[in-house]
Amino acid sequence: MSVLLGLELSGDTITLMAVDRKGTRLSVVQEVVSVPCIEDWKVHPDERVRSVRALLQHSLDEGKIRPGSIAAIGIASTPGLVLVDAEMEPVPPRAIGWSEDEPPIPELHERIPSTLSKFPGLTRSLVAVLDIKDWLRYRWTGALATSSQFAWESGLTPGSHSPERWDPARVDAVGLNSGQLPPVMPGHQRVGILQEEMVRETGLPRGTWFMAGTVPRAARLWMACEPKSGQRIILLEKDNVTAWRVTDAKEVSPDDRNAIPAPLGDHWYVQEKGEIEDPRQGGAVDVSAIYDSAGDAGSGEWAAPAEDIRLSADFGKPSRGPALLAGVGLGWYRDMKPFWRKRCAIQTLAQWMESASSKTSTEDPMSPGLGAPQ
Repeated sequence: MSVLLGLELSGDTITLMAVDRKGTRLSVVQEVVSVPCIEDWKVHPDERVRSVRALLQHSLDEGKIRPGSIAAIGIASTPGLVLVDAEMEPVPPRAIGWSEDEPPIPELHERIPSTLSKFPGLTRSLVAVLDIKDWLRYRWTGALATSSQFAWESGLTPGSHSPERWDPARVDAVGLNSGQLPPVMPGHQRVGILQEEMVRETGLPRGTWFMAGTVPRAARLWMACEPKSGQRIILLEKDNVTAWRVTDAKEVSPDDRNAIPAPLGDHWYVQEKGEIEDPRQGGAVDVSAIYDSAGDAGSGEWAAPAEDIRLSADFGKPSRGPALLAGVGLGWYRDMKPFWRKRCAIQTLAQWMESASSKTSTEDPMSPGLGAPQ
């Protein structure tokens, strides 16, 4: 059986998920990390690489994932900035002034120029400017590339109409040159294959592709529903509720940082302005919208009948998005409409509650028990 492996670095958790060709979860393994992923400046990039590698190795050793069955790897991670020096090593965070006393600006389009302006000598000697997921992939494959998501968030692209190429004027304005920035690819694009050392030590197959990847939020939005223009998606997140709308690139403001390019690069998700009330706490329910949540968000007093509220296929569970993007990159799902109908079918809140109540707390309502390879 060919299996897709999804990696997700989000919040304070690393998630590994094995998914088969039909989209069924075969195993999910999660580990809490001591430093949240958003605080990338507190951790040396290679520490993150080691954490993911250790969790993967543990999953393989425990038989939760069968190494020989892996066909491709997809990834989603919270954005982070990795500056690669002339020795092809990441510049340590403290070497560029990132510390508890002086944390960097969270937004990449501001952090990149503010950091590079302080170290012009270092800037000129850099080999590459990468995201954290790009560095992890480089360590595993030796291939240098980045995703359209990172390029967009960096503020170094011409705008929403061209998120997959660098803008020479913007690149020059921050003190870089085009040779210091890697090729930009959509999230499902195949970038590199596992190096021989990785194959030998893990037992993963030779020729296993590692994709460009995206961010966790984009992966969830992509999996929430078939991306028809105008479709509204509401994310019930840990600390807030955000509303998004599927749209075309021409409708996105050139520098709207509340917009996210879809992992396939064929549409965008634009965040609505204004505060959204929690529908589980009496807030208004839009029955035309699709609701999604990474956690158990089914409880609460929804202000609408459960039969009328539509939920994503991954509602209340880790997203299959990173893994299934790898399948798209392999060409498994050439026609995407059956993909949405068969593998990402919308459910109602009533159906979700019935399914959840019929399973034990250790089971996935959409698959066999966690960690049980088929």
